[in-house]
Amino acid sequence: MPVPKLNSSSLDLRPLYYFVQVAECGSFSRASAALSVSQPVLSRFIKGMEDDLQVQLLYRNGRGVSVTDAGERLLRHATTILRGLSQAQSEVIALRGEPVGNVSIALPPMLGGVLSAELIRRLRTNYPQVSISLREGFAAEALEWLSAGSVDIGVLFNPPHITTLISEQMLEDEIHLVGTPGSLDLLQGSGFPARRLNEISLILPPAPHRLRALIDDAASHAKVALKVEVEVTGTNTILELVRKKIGYTILPSALLYDELQENRLQSWPITEPKIVTRLHLATSMQKPQTIATKIVIKEISELLGLYRKRGSHGVPA
Repeated sequence: MPVPKLNSSSLDLRPLYYFVQVAECGSFSRASAALSVSQPVLSRFIKGMEDDLQVQLLYRNGRGVSVTDAGERLLRHATTILRGLSQAQSEVIALRGEPVGNVSIALPPMLGGVLSAELIRRLRTNYPQVSISLREGFAAEALEWLSAGSVDIGVLFNPPHITTLISEQMLEDEIHLVGTPGSLDLLQGSGFPARRLNEISLILPPAPHRLRALIDDAASHAKVALKVEVEVTGTNTILELVRKKIGYTILPSALLYDELQENRLQSWPITEPKIVTRLHLATSMQKPQTIATKIVIKEISELLGLYRKRGSHGVPA
């Protein structure tokens, strides 16, 4: 396909940048304050775009602005263009010798607390011009963010096969029953048979959460009905309820290190059957990897490799 010819106005990215800011802020006044650009200037640039394109991009009302259908489509393209320009600048600057850029990462809740601090320390020491943005979410959210291009890397448990993603298994982890110390007459790390899960009150994520599916399958295999006291989507809330002795939960052991080290909680691997979850590192084929992204992938891979070597509770050395 031939490259379209561009005129001088097409090469001025200020209208696109201003349009994105106004659309995301939802008003000219908020965008004006964020950009330190007067409202009349913003309005003039966007009106010029509307005249050039011969479409209305924004609905203007007393409460602010919202994008039209045409504006929504332009917003997607403009965001991609501006992000691509930022990546291009980062890669060109990196050729001077020191990698530079921001990398966005989707992490499962609680794993962020285990992984992010050590990752930030490594980057600060070895690549001080590389920064990261962290978003916590479960597999479905992370896959949506990867597909939309709003994150560069996804670290997620048991992702489905998606043809547009490059996914590599980094860690295999056991699922543990989790409760307060001393609440069961079992030593830390002793196995808890799945057939006994009907003896205790559980706090679990609701179906169709992928972890819940693994737990339900294990209970079905053991021929027991679970006593689910509360269904909660947020891991932090689940753990807080467990700490307050409302019930027990079931989580991958890699998420529990801080809680176990500080003796806030105790865990026991579920057995008969053992439940295993797999942690993957995923990127999108549709989003080119910058030098900074490749560096962060390498650092995460090395950290997860250390988790694997250290055993079931996966702690960086």
